[in-house]
Amino acid sequence: MKSTEQHIDVMVVDMQGNLRGKWIPIDQQSKVLDGQVRLPVSTQVQDIWGDDNDNLTGMGPDAGDPDGLCVPINAQLIETPWNPGSQQILCSMQSVVGENMFCDPRSILANVLEKFTVRGLTPVVAVELEFYLLDTPSVVAGVPAPPPHINIAGQIKPYQVYDMRVMDRAEPTLKLIHEYAKALNIPSDASLAEIGPGQFEINLMHCDNAVQAADEAVLFKRVVDRAAIDSNMTATFMAKPYTEHTGNGLHVHVSLLDNEGNNIFDQANNENNLVWAANGLLETMKDAQGILAPHGNSYKRLQPDSFAPVQMSWGHDHRGVAVRLPETHGKAARLEHRVAGADANPYLALAAILSGILHGLDKGAKPKLPALSPGETSSAEFLHHDWLNAVNQFSESEFIKHTVGEKYQRLFASVKRFEAITINKTVDQLDWLTYLPRL
Repeated sequence: MKSTEQHIDVMVVDMQGNLRGKWIPIDQQSKVLDGQVRLPVSTQVQDIWGDDNDNLTGMGPDAGDPDGLCVPINAQLIETPWNPGSQQILCSMQSVVGENMFCDPRSILANVLEKFTVRGLTPVVAVELEFYLLDTPSVVAGVPAPPPHINIAGQIKPYQVYDMRVMDRAEPTLKLIHEYAKALNIPSDASLAEIGPGQFEINLMHCDNAVQAADEAVLFKRVVDRAAIDSNMTATFMAKPYTEHTGNGLHVHVSLLDNEGNNIFDQANNENNLVWAANGLLETMKDAQGILAPHGNSYKRLQPDSFAPVQMSWGHDHRGVAVRLPETHGKAARLEHRVAGADANPYLALAAILSGILHGLDKGAKPKLPALSPGETSSAEFLHHDWLNAVNQFSESEFIKHTVGEKYQRLFASVKRFEAITINKTVDQLDWLTYLPRL
């Protein structure tokens, strides 16, 4: 699938966390770097099916489908490793008069990050992404299945977690992922076989610029997709591609540095900051769930006994909680947020998480329930398990308004409410199989 045409991929990130853009001739580098490439602003607000829903957003044909400018995030064009000679660049969307667009996810995260900067604080963020490799013909047929050559687990208990045989069989694809990532300056780290058949996790290195961390996550998802294609497979970051197997998460690790480079989450110096931050995340979690779980399928991942958190709980060495504190002392003291699915927009997810941390630091309160230890079960309040309820709480939240802006809150909620209603009212095969012969 190598292209023979040389071009520049000019890309922005939409509401769904997907890349949108166009190919520009390779000899028009100056136009690209000067931020003169245009895209319709409606590319930022399309629903999951790619419709701009002008009646909801007011940014499509009825408004003249106006353009925005694709302004590069830096002045560096990077060669795409799968098409030598071609290049790519990630951009933010600005108006034609040079103002940041309220609907640009990068700008939303940058605004949240500025709140830390004025306080002399720097979040250090690491993102962990899970994904499945699928047999491409099965995807076309609409019934996903793992590629036969890496499916070693059988049918009765098809678990493969940390199985080195799977890693060996998937090595050409995993190696290609890391090669592509390295060529694009994306700092990929450890790889492992996750629980589901054909499921893998690759971690990205910690980064002291949260916007850059989100950039790297989005571009890494493109790398995985392209490496899978070049290996005659398909990759998916869908939250729950299989009913019977574990879902894909986007786990976020955060520590927090002051101006002197001290980690203020280190409980050896301050026993409160880390637990205050955890409490802030717990208190804002259901408000933020529209971002952390932005699709109908997201809620099929957030189910009991599914290796995903279902309650607003916290703990230390406990992977069943929503907020985990893997290290509480030293430079590595941090929290891990485990609610977001791999289907979440990384910019919006980080914006919600960081804003929740600020809420906790400002309030200065500890969680109402004690931290869970291994083997303990939680009595904490349950997360939303209904997508429409989550969207409704998102749309009414003062916390969300201050995180993403009132205008974007309304727009995002309108699009997601439309998606939820459309999916919820659709009668599918399970309905027919269950109810037609019985009712």
